Amino acid sequence: MFAFDYVTEGGPMARALPHAFTQQGTMLFDALLADLGALPGVEVCTMATLCRPGAGGPGALNWTAQSFGERFTACVQAADAVWPLAPESEGLLENLSRDVLRGKRILLGSAPGAVRVAGSKLKVARALADGGVATVPTYRPHASLPEGEGAWVVKPEDGAGCVDTRLFADRASALAWIRTSAAQGYVLQPFVAGKLGSLSLICCDGSARLLARNLERVAVRDNRFHFLGSTVNGLSDTDGMLERLAQQVAAALPTLWGYVGVDIILNERGVMVLDVNPRLTAAYAGLHASIGCNPAGLVIDLLKGPAAMPVAPSRCRPVSVDVDGFPGDVPA
Repeated sequence: MFAFDYVTEGGPMARALPHAFTQQGTMLFDALLADLGALPGVEVCTMATLCRPGAGGPGALNWTAQSFGERFTACVQAADAVWPLAPESEGLLENLSRDVLRGKRILLGSAPGAVRVAGSKLKVARALADGGVATVPTYRPHASLPEGEGAWVVKPEDGAGCVDTRLFADRASALAWIRTSAAQGYVLQPFVAGKLGSLSLICCDGSARLLARNLERVAVRDNRFHFLGSTVNGLSDTDGMLERLAQQVAAALPTLWGYVGVDIILNERGVMVLDVNPRLTAAYAGLHASIGCNPAGLVIDLLKGPAAMPVAPSRCRPVSVDVDGFPGDVPA
């Protein structure tokens, strides 16, 4: 199996990612490699081990390709299955997923079409709303925005996580920032007060299994949002509301497959979806310890079909996953 992380393996980016995001990537890649390495019958390879001048060992490619894309293609061809990790922004994860399928290898992730929808704040909000899922309203800057007072959030239309997400006191301030900064590709959402959370799902053919209900820690400094970490299985679901939401999301986006993260906000009116992430999220780093079984193994079992969907974990314990969320801070 070729496990691949676009950021840590040096994939080219149109813009630099903040330290917290790259730290998350390293943390998640390490957790995935540990989980895959613990599975019997799975030989795990990375770009560093497969495609490096002078690399040794079984299956090593002892040559230097001319480009990053050529090295990726060579590693895909050397494996039976590929688990790609990459931001969904800039079409990165979608294009990598298509490359895996074009190479006629097993893709351990969502279909490229689902990744394309999930990578767009506007498209995913529309798809979820069409499926009856409550979502935070999302608007283009030139759209007719609702009247009323209150704070607004500005974020990249194809952004990942909290990257370049800003909070403004009112609609006028948000629109003024977009105009004066000549920012392109941004959307606006009314700020919804509440408790931030996320769901860790295993999805297959329009169904989902809820593995974890996570409490998210997010701070605002200099009007920017900064992700600080998760408490895996730090939320309760006594009335089954989050379980029902998980099934609704999977039904609305039926080609989601494998591990999926769903960002949510809870308040007295219920629960709303903020985003869908067709990739590993920070909570994955603590998932194995929280549910007491190997989540990578649960994903690989799905290759047997929907009948292999795992049962819900019978016992869970809260596990904290911490991220250095402020630029310039020294990692602990």
